Amino acid sequence: MPLRPAALAPAKPKSERISPLGVVVPPPIHVEAPAFSGSLAMLFQCVHERKVDLMAVPLFPICRAYFEYVMKHPDGGVDEAAAAMMALAYLLERKAWGLLPTPEPEPEADDELPLTLPSAHEYAIAIEALRLWHTEREQLYFRPMEGGPDPYELPMALGDVTPDDLARAFERLLARAVPEPIRPLNRPRRSLSEQMGIVFRALNSSWRTLEEMVPTPFTREDAVYWFLALLELIRLGQAGVQIEKGDVRFARAHRA
Repeated sequence: MPLRPAALAPAKPKSERISPLGVVVPPPIHVEAPAFSGSLAMLFQCVHERKVDLMAVPLFPICRAYFEYVMKHPDGGVDEAAAAMMALAYLLERKAWGLLPTPEPEPEADDELPLTLPSAHEYAIAIEALRLWHTEREQLYFRPMEGGPDPYELPMALGDVTPDDLARAFERLLARAVPEPIRPLNRPRRSLSEQMGIVFRALNSSWRTLEEMVPTPFTREDAVYWFLALLELIRLGQAGVQIEKGDVRFARAHRA
């Protein structure tokens, strides 16, 4: 790799020998290599910015050219010689680190483990929870999508009884409810299907209001379950509803 020092330029004031980067420019040593062609200062900048592969640039000829330059120009500036020394030291250190062998990364433990399917007992708790939620969901009634454009349309035939009539009957029942007792938060959830059986057994052939059917005393929660159970029995055709003298009355449906 031919290296040649440039001709020594006339001495300049120190303020004019400062590069825009704030570093004194090294002596004008020109570097010719397969991977780079330019000055020593440019090589330093390109290596620092990772634009040149330093492994492809021999450093011994550069060091020899620098030594010859210093010997031939003893009156050269000390600042320029120091800047060149700093640049060469940086390049030598970077190349030394690059020549050191680096350990290959060890494979992760997960990559060496055989792929095995989890056993069912590992998810026993989740399976039991899903089974319980499925059982609870079967006890709920979901309104079908084809119920109609009116979001408040009831999915059952009520005859002359309107939703407002049912709402007023339910409000009268809630007005007679007693305060709720203090109960633990983790108490078992009541079953609507069981409540439907209780309400169905309370129905008979005579038409009665909600206040006449629900045994006292009762809480607001009891009133809600009685009302929902009645609506579900009406939907299934097992209970009837009619309005008489402004009061909504219920009775067991008559089978043909």
